[in-house]
Amino acid sequence: MAPPFLSPYNFLGATLLLQAVLNADLLIAATMEENGSSLIPQWRLTLQKEFGISLRHSLQLLCKIQSLSRRYLSERLPGVQPTSVQSSGKLPSVSIDLRTWLSLPDAKRLTYMSKMLPFYQDLAQQLRDHEATKEDSKFLSNFEDVSLSLRDLNHHVSYQILLWALPIENEPEPTLKPLRILQHRSWWRNRQEMYVILRSLNSFLCRVTREFSVLRTRVVKDTSFSKASKSPPLPA
Repeated sequence: MAPPFLSPYNFLGATLLLQAVLNADLLIAATMEENGSSLIPQWRLTLQKEFGISLRHSLQLLCKIQSLSRRYLSERLPGVQPTSVQSSGKLPSVSIDLRTWLSLPDAKRLTYMSKMLPFYQDLAQQLRDHEATKEDSKFLSNFEDVSLSLRDLNHHVSYQILLWALPIENEPEPTLKPLRILQHRSWWRNRQEMYVILRSLNSFLCRVTREFSVLRTRVVKDTSFSKASKSPPLPA
């Protein structure tokens, strides 16, 4: 049985969720206008808009990764069952139980992403570079697009941290050390590792979309959102 993220129903669900997010943005905007958004600090409104943009970008990227994973498995690992491709244990865990997740401070959600996005962007770049060594590669443009999308998403998160003016204790932890991949002599094992990375990236993006959804909803109406400095930074 294929993992949930490889299911066509899951892919359709992500697409429908993306459309729902777009519709929700219109509803939120209308509600804020009706209730008087002038009562909400401008930096919060800007941050909410930023979270909305990042949520849409991460959902779009999640749909691309789900489609790419299915295609890669079919064309590069024909006949292999997804559950038979085991992780080497080198990739960090991105799963978290519901109780722990709900107990996390909102700032931790954002700083977690600022720590993990460069890590996965580096992996995607390595996938791209490895694919570039092949003649007539079918996946080079896909991996390049994923790498650039992760980089852009990380730029948004960096600006959000600046805009929020997070206190020192909430600043990002040191970035994870780069992971060297695709070092196997066997081309088959390298293909399996590439698929494992795509699967891990899918799980990570599922969490990212969840985090941005929570942050976007809570930033305006939750009083726990406060700035460490009084003057907002200038836009990047």
